[in-house]
Amino acid sequence: MVSTPVRPGARRWTPVVVRNRTDVILVGLDAVVLAVIVLLVNSDESTRGRVVGIVGVLVTLLVLEMAGLYRARLTLSALDDLPRLAGWSIITSGVLFAISRPGVHIAKATVYALIVFAALFVVRVVYYAYARHRRRASSGRRLRTAVLGGGVVAAELIASTRAHPELGLDIVLAVSDDPMPELSGTGVPIEGGLASIRDKVKAHKIHTLLVAFSSAPDSRLVTPLRECDELDCEIFIVPRLFEFMSLSRDMDRIHTIPLVRVRRDAIRTWYWSMKRVFDVTVVSLALLVFSPILAAVALAVYLSDPGAPIIFRQARIGRGGQLFDVLKFRSMRPVPEQASNSEWQPADVDRIGRVGRIIRKTSLDELPQLWNVLRGDMSIVGPRPERPHFVEQFETSIPSYRDRHRVDVGLTGWAAVHGLRGDTSITDRAIYDNFYIENWSVWLDIKIIIRTIGAVIRGTGS
Repeated sequence: MVSTPVRPGARRWTPVVVRNRTDVILVGLDAVVLAVIVLLVNSDESTRGRVVGIVGVLVTLLVLEMAGLYRARLTLSALDDLPRLAGWSIITSGVLFAISRPGVHIAKATVYALIVFAALFVVRVVYYAYARHRRRASSGRRLRTAVLGGGVVAAELIASTRAHPELGLDIVLAVSDDPMPELSGTGVPIEGGLASIRDKVKAHKIHTLLVAFSSAPDSRLVTPLRECDELDCEIFIVPRLFEFMSLSRDMDRIHTIPLVRVRRDAIRTWYWSMKRVFDVTVVSLALLVFSPILAAVALAVYLSDPGAPIIFRQARIGRGGQLFDVLKFRSMRPVPEQASNSEWQPADVDRIGRVGRIIRKTSLDELPQLWNVLRGDMSIVGPRPERPHFVEQFETSIPSYRDRHRVDVGLTGWAAVHGLRGDTSITDRAIYDNFYIENWSVWLDIKIIIRTIGAVIRGTGS
C-alpha cells in the first residue's frame, strides 16, 4: 500500500497475527497422523499415488479448518467435537479416496474414511487431556484475561475460571465503572473506564476479554470493543438471557455460562489476506479489458471541455483515517477546490454536462478508481470513502461512523448496493458498513459484486 498521510486524531490500524485463533499444535498432529495413514495405505503405490495422497491430506486439513475444528477453545472436549469431526472427516476422506482410485469398491472407501476419523478422534482425546493437564499445572499456560462488567455474572466467571483452571484463563483484571460487592469480593483488581478498553488490553497484555453485564448501556461498549479488532486478543460476550441459549459452533462456555465468540473474520483470517490478491488480479484484468472504454470516456470528457482536466482528484479518508486522492473522470464543470471539498451536493445543476450525466448514470466516471485499487488505496468491496470535511462532522454526530474505517474503503459496498449513496441517511450508511465488516465473508463480497454489476447494467448505479 502506498504511504499516505493520516489526518490528525485518526487511529492508524496495524494488523497483527492473532496467536489464539487457531490451534496450530492440533493442526500439526492431524497432519502427521493423516500423512502416516496415507503412506501406509499407499505403500505399494507409485510415487504419483503418494503425492496424490499427500494432496488429499492438505485438502482434508483445509476442510476441517473451514469447519471450525481447529479453532482454539476454552472447553476442550473430544466428545463435543465428535459429531462435526465424524461428518467432515468421513465424507472428505472417503470422497478423496474414491477420486484417487477410480472404480474402487465403496466398502474400501468407507473403511479408509472410518480409519481416518478414528485416528483424528484419538488424537483429540490424547491432546485435549494433555492440554487440560498443562493448563491446570502451570499458570504460564493460561491466558491473561479481563472481565468487563461489575455484576454477579462477572463474579461467577471469575469463580468458575478459578475452580476450573483447565479452561486456560487467568482473570487478572475487572473493568467496571460501578462494581457490585460480589465483584469487589473476588479480590481481582478493578479499574474504571469502559471507553478505554483498547488501552487496558495493551497495558495489561490481555489475551482474552470476557464481556459480562454492567450498569452501563451495551451501546457504550460497541465502539471500544471494535477498537480491539486488530489486537492479539479474543473477545467473548455473555449473551443476554443466556439461560435460554443453546451452544452453537461459534460459541464456547465457562462452566454453564455460554459465550459468543466475536468473529472478526475481517482482517484476522487467512482468506481475508487473500482479498488483496483477488483485488489486484481482478483489477489488472479489468484495466486491460476496459482500456478501450477508458480511452473512449477520456476522449469524450476532453472534447466536452478541452480546457478542463480529464481526471478529477479529490481527497478522501481511507482505512484508519489515511488520506488519499480518489480518481474519477470529470463529470462536472470545475470549481475551486475548497468548494468541491465541502459541498455535499452540487448547488448548480448546470455544472453537470451531457457527457457528465451519461457517465455518472452508468458509473463510468468511477472507472479510474480501478487504479486506486491497484495502488492499494482502496479495495473492490468496502465502505465508500468520504471527504475529510464531512468525515469530521459525521464522526462527531454519529458514534459508529468512525468504526467503518477499520477496513479498506471500496469501489462498492453493502451500503451502496442497498441504495445508500448520494443524498441518503449517513446513519444508515454507517450501520450497513459496520454490518458488512462484522459479517464479512468471501460470499458476501461476491454477492455485493454481483449486485453492483446488475445495478450498473440497469443504470441505477451501485
